[in-house]
Amino acid sequence: PLTAMPSWQHLKHSVWIAISAACWFALVYGGCNWITSLHSYRLRLGFEWERKIPFYPPAVLAYMSIYPLFLLVPFVIRTRRDLDRLAVALVSLIGFSGLGFLFVPAYPISHASVHGFWEQAFHIAEAINLNHNHLPSLHVGLAVACVSAMSRQTSPLAGAFLWIWAAAVAVSTLLLRQHYFADVVTGWCMALICIRVGSRFPRLQ
Repeated sequence: PLTAMPSWQHLKHSVWIAISAACWFALVYGGCNWITSLHSYRLRLGFEWERKIPFYPPAVLAYMSIYPLFLLVPFVIRTRRDLDRLAVALVSLIGFSGLGFLFVPAYPISHASVHGFWEQAFHIAEAINLNHNHLPSLHVGLAVACVSAMSRQTSPLAGAFLWIWAAAVAVSTLLLRQHYFADVVTGWCMALICIRVGSRFPRLQ
């Protein structure tokens, strides 16, 4: 099966990791956004063909699905060792992404206003994304890191489903004009590198 009911100890350890990673994320993501807001130096990261990508507000469903994806982690990754290695990968990914945000600040991406059914969900997604953190896409990176770790614990069919999920999250960042293509590619690649590094890390005590 894709998931299994974890023990109470496993869940508590997962919650501890989630809270620690969330605090590190808030510090790095919020801090880098604030630092970049203090200056006007920006780089152009987009390709001309990216302007032709349609702005598609319903993609917010895939974009926001990263949060239930996170909730799946302790139900799929069943050993403390593997949870710890994922934690190392996530902490590394967030840290290195912060360097990208600081040294490769990009111009914001313009998009049409959203009204009607998708308006509230889109504004929530955009508020979480902040204004200045582009390369790499940490939204994509976090999804890919979790999927990469989980897919090693599942059947090939379940693993394929998880990778399709990660791809949908990645595509949604482009359809919602939250990231450039370069952000998506670097976020995806950095996640795979950090997972590889984390998989060699000994169990945390």
